[in-house]
Amino acid sequence: MANHSSRPNIDLAAGRQVLNEHLPRVLSLKGKTLAELGWQQPSDRTLLVPMHGIHQGVGEDYLLRLDFLTGKDWPPSAKFVNPVTLDYQIGADQHHLPMITSPELHVHSAYQSNDGRTIQLICCSAVFQYYDVVHGGEDSILWRSSDTFLTTLSAVERAFVTHYSGRFPRHGG
Repeated sequence: MANHSSRPNIDLAAGRQVLNEHLPRVLSLKGKTLAELGWQQPSDRTLLVPMHGIHQGVGEDYLLRLDFLTGKDWPPSAKFVNPVTLDYQIGADQHHLPMITSPELHVHSAYQSNDGRTIQLICCSAVFQYYDVVHGGEDSILWRSSDTFLTTLSAVERAFVTHYSGRFPRHGG
C-alpha cells in the first residue's frame, strides 16, 4: 500500500503487468472496448484517455496520459498532455491542461517539488506524482493495492463534473 513518507520505486516490468491485469477488468466494468471508449494504448504500459469538461456552457477536450511505472502498491502516473506530441512541456503546453481545484484533486501546470523538480502535478492520492513529491495527507485517502486505474479515472472525472473552471491560458497558469 502507498504511504505518505516515501517515494515510489520505478519498476517498469511490474507496471506492464499491472496494466495487463487491470485493463481487462476495467473494460469489463465499463462494458466497452478500448475503441468504443476512445482510449488508446500506444505502449505496453501507457494508456491515453480522452477527457471532457464543460464550463459556462463551453465544452473542451483534453487528453489524460496514464503511465504504469510501478507495481500495484502505487497508482499510475497521470498527466494531461498535448494531443499532438502526447507529452507535456512546462511553459509551452499549459493550455492543454484543465483548471480544476477540488477537495480531491488540483491540477498544477508547474509544481515545484521539495527536491527542486518542476512538474505538472495532478494533486490527487490516486496519481503516482502525488506520492513522488512526498505530498503528505490523511491515511484514509491512500492508494490501496486493490485499487485499479479506474480509481484514478473516477477521481479525475468527478473533479471535471464538479470543479472544472476552463482551460489554463496559453501564457501560463
